[in-house]
Amino acid sequence: MRTSSCALPLLLARGAQSFASPFLSRNLAGGRQLRGDAGRKESGLFDLPPETAVLEDVSTSSAETAVSGGADDGPSASFNPPSGGSGTVVIAEDSEFVKSDPDQRAYRAVTLPNKLTVLLASDPETDSEAAAVHVRAGHFDDPKDRAGLAHFHEHMLFLGTEKYPGEDDYEDFLGKNGGTSNAYTDMEDTNYYFNVSPLNHGGEKSDGGTSEALEGALDRFAQFFISPLFDESMLERELRAVNSEYLNGRTQDNWRSFQLMKHGASHDHPFSKFGCGNYETLTNGGDATLEKEGEKEGEVEQIAFGGGSSPRTALIDFWTDKYHAGNIRLCVIGRASLDDLQKSVEKTFGSVRPPPPGFVANGIVDQIKAGILKKR
Repeated sequence: MRTSSCALPLLLARGAQSFASPFLSRNLAGGRQLRGDAGRKESGLFDLPPETAVLEDVSTSSAETAVSGGADDGPSASFNPPSGGSGTVVIAEDSEFVKSDPDQRAYRAVTLPNKLTVLLASDPETDSEAAAVHVRAGHFDDPKDRAGLAHFHEHMLFLGTEKYPGEDDYEDFLGKNGGTSNAYTDMEDTNYYFNVSPLNHGGEKSDGGTSEALEGALDRFAQFFISPLFDESMLERELRAVNSEYLNGRTQDNWRSFQLMKHGASHDHPFSKFGCGNYETLTNGGDATLEKEGEKEGEVEQIAFGGGSSPRTALIDFWTDKYHAGNIRLCVIGRASLDDLQKSVEKTFGSVRPPPPGFVANGIVDQIKAGILKKR
């Protein structure tokens, strides 16, 4: 969890969480949240668009095995959106959304060619533009030997990508555009969000379009889900940051009560997992206080990972397994028209890896559709 004081991106993050909810998907499929003809009612937000030749090619390309590299290589993502037409499938237009009378925003739900589902909201009067990504992966998905990995992974995504390698590139851009960012890791979900002011530093665009601030932020944000670095040189510092969260949490009664409840749960259930993590669990037995004599007399140095092991390979494996378009939902709100917002999303998030062949999300609706679970 990071720090932020802006309400809009948090509300949008909650919206992304609702948008990603299998229960909302069920409501959509039943026509209770969207207006539309009988044919549209059979289609929910988690339905995938019809297969195309492009998508079939992707499923047999290197994109399906965009796996982490070795010790010096970060995860790779090689999906290229189709050229020519956008290939984006519209799930629902504005007229199909049930809105309150005061709500003057326009909405559109779409699925990109990489099968990323997106909710767009156009509000010409807003003074804060924002976006949120909701990922169906939380600390329930932590490996047994790396308790807290999902939480640590959330921290590391902010610290540089291939396109924007500086650890402060993302935050600096937001700051220059009156924005903030935050994220949180939950049991089954992780959410990332930001807001910016609708700024165009070269003056107002004559053709309208998405603001420079929002498009630039989306470009940097999308790289979290395309090509993060997981820089080895930053691991030690961020491990200690997570450990500090753990130490601070131990003094809070609500945190202690929650941990006691988890400890009393069946250890065969993921609820019992230690979601925050600390230095010891994330380094598989490392000791944050372990030191050795330095080269100079009287000098001491920290032992790498406290004598434990680097979590970098585990981070890359977690990202590769969980952070693809089938496990992600995106929400964006801006002053631009829905068409312009859609173009910006296609341009920035269109290269997120598609889900692997045969992927079935872990939502109840998804499992029923795949025949894994049966309706009662």
